Amino acid sequence: MDLEECINNSKAFIGHNVQEQVAIDLAVYLENFSNRSFAIKYLAKESGLNEKTIQRLLKQNNRPTYQTLFKLYSIFYDESEFKKLLNIIPTGISNYLQSYTPCDVVSKVSDNHDFLDTIKKDPLMAELFVLSGTGPLHRQAMAYRYGEYGLELISKLESLSYLKKIDKDIWTISDKAPNLDADSLKFLGEYFVSKFSKPKNGELSLEHIISFYAEGLNEKGKEKWMQIDSQSFYKKMKIAKDSRYQGDIPVFTFTSTDTILTENQNV
Repeated sequence: MDLEECINNSKAFIGHNVQEQVAIDLAVYLENFSNRSFAIKYLAKESGLNEKTIQRLLKQNNRPTYQTLFKLYSIFYDESEFKKLLNIIPTGISNYLQSYTPCDVVSKVSDNHDFLDTIKKDPLMAELFVLSGTGPLHRQAMAYRYGEYGLELISKLESLSYLKKIDKDIWTISDKAPNLDADSLKFLGEYFVSKFSKPKNGELSLEHIISFYAEGLNEKGKEKWMQIDSQSFYKKMKIAKDSRYQGDIPVFTFTSTDTILTENQNV
């Protein structure tokens, strides 16, 4: 299983039929509570989603990622087993999840929080985890690069089922590794950009890409930006999976497009 398959947790745009279905099922779920405000707060806490995100899904203003769909429907149907869930949820949602879920089995929602807590305590574990997705980790090379402490962390990652041993002194990413949520992806992206982006004397070069741009856009313009980001990401994945381009140079890419104002700020 490729690392890209495990960490790619979103498809930027989905059909309106799925968007409408989510709004309908969300409304039905909330009707089980006598107090709608409390229901949204409860669902936000259980799913890890922001309350405003839930409200936007109700109004069909948000296009949910597959991870959001899995979180919601596992709560709606009280079923965290991915394959079982597929058999009981609406067909349109089931088909979408099967089409875009990168791992064979999606981890329980709590696994994401456990993983994030783990790598936040020691970001070096995040580095080793991601590195294992670019190629096998060999004990001798890891000991040279990270010392005995690095080997201890590899053993810990293996005990947590994030890594698996494929030979006596060789590890790779485990097929039981958690399916990363947005918070974990953000943490990994910020850590890798901070540690490994290599501007030389403040200048840009052809050895890496660093770019930043801000502008005022309307909703349609923002959607087009996100669509381009999504298409670019999938094109990179296609290159990474092509045997003609695979090699021993571990690289990473991190994309983030969002509004600058936070949700509690007023324009």
